[in-house]
Amino acid sequence: MQFFHSIILGAVLAACTARIQAFAPAGTTPSPFRTQLNTRSSLNMEPQDILSSLFAGDEGLTESVIGARREFFLWFVGASGGAGIARSQFPKMYNNVKNVNALRDEGPTLGGETIGLNPLCGYPRDIASSDLLKVINNPKSIERIVTDGPKENYLAQRGYLCYDAFVAGNPGCNPLTLRAVFDTFATSTNVVAPDTAQRLLDEYKKDPSTFKNALLESKLKSFAAIGTLLFLLGLADVLAFNGAYRGWFPEWPGGDHLPAGLIDPGLWTIPQYWI
Repeated sequence: MQFFHSIILGAVLAACTARIQAFAPAGTTPSPFRTQLNTRSSLNMEPQDILSSLFAGDEGLTESVIGARREFFLWFVGASGGAGIARSQFPKMYNNVKNVNALRDEGPTLGGETIGLNPLCGYPRDIASSDLLKVINNPKSIERIVTDGPKENYLAQRGYLCYDAFVAGNPGCNPLTLRAVFDTFATSTNVVAPDTAQRLLDEYKKDPSTFKNALLESKLKSFAAIGTLLFLLGLADVLAFNGAYRGWFPEWPGGDHLPAGLIDPGLWTIPQYWI
């Protein structure tokens, strides 16, 4: 998604910095997107002057072109912010996957029959029923675990349950099982409200068979959140490029059949249609 976002900016800046025909020379057919023509050709302009034309005023432009340029900046800035948030989250998600896979053969396990995790949960192996029962039947309450656990961050100090405290409050339990149980408390985070964790634990104690469905639901919510974010970023990029197309090169033939137009006639032909 960030690659496509870079394409948008690259297309606009490349067309600006190249020595392009920014204004129609005398004797040519006036562009319908300008209310008046400047007869000075960009072939006689310095590159920095052409670059500044990207941020030039609205003089001589039609209302549709002015509106399109404003749309471009609106959507481009919005997509930039969203892309920044996404970039900060993807490394965390990758590290979470690595950490879960590293727990495959770690720590003690009681073994025996497994609970039958759905492969979509993304765990490196199934979880033993006996390991799960040991965690959910811990006599310590979540409130006690929070009180006795480490306070390594602000939320922990404010009474929230952190993953490290949950692990410390369940000594001798299987690490992968602890990770799986905590993942049902919160979606893609290591912090959860203690009342939420206690409520879910109580449900698992009453009926342990509900655990695997709760874990699958938590993972699907996480996947849906990622998919929604990528979709919205893609939509913002498309709208930003559409604004750039209508605002700076509306006569470019590739704009009528995107995304194929990025290849035929190609982004490199945009400077020929700059207004």
